[in-house]
Amino acid sequence: MPIEASLHESDHGELNIFHVFDTLEVYDGSLALAIDHVINHIKVLVSTVYLPGDKNLETAYQRHPLLRNSSSEVRSPERILLADCIRLLDGLVEIGRLAAYPETSDQARRELGDLKASVPFLDYRYENDPFPSDRDRE
Repeated sequence: MPIEASLHESDHGELNIFHVFDTLEVYDGSLALAIDHVINHIKVLVSTVYLPGDKNLETAYQRHPLLRNSSSEVRSPERILLADCIRLLDGLVEIGRLAAYPETSDQARRELGDLKASVPFLDYRYENDPFPSDRDRE
């Protein structure tokens, strides 16, 4: 998986920013959306445990009923996101199996709908993200 490093100026001097990326090729739209969903959740999880909070992360939290400021949830955001990622990966496996065959592709779409209903898409984006929001595709 490619990793690129770039230097950025910050209030604390120069910072190395590492970009970890890869391209996944699939032949089914439901599977592509499931992959997008889990990667976006992983991005929120990594930012939660590693970066200081910012407005974009707070906006993503507000899209999740258990991470909203008004939630009475006792688990930490990290634990909630980790459980979501496990659920998303489990759904991705099921969707992948169903999407592999034309006769079960409709069931893959229904499974994606169930997955999206049980785990909200957070649409987390970094500051100055050059890519369009994924929310329109979800």
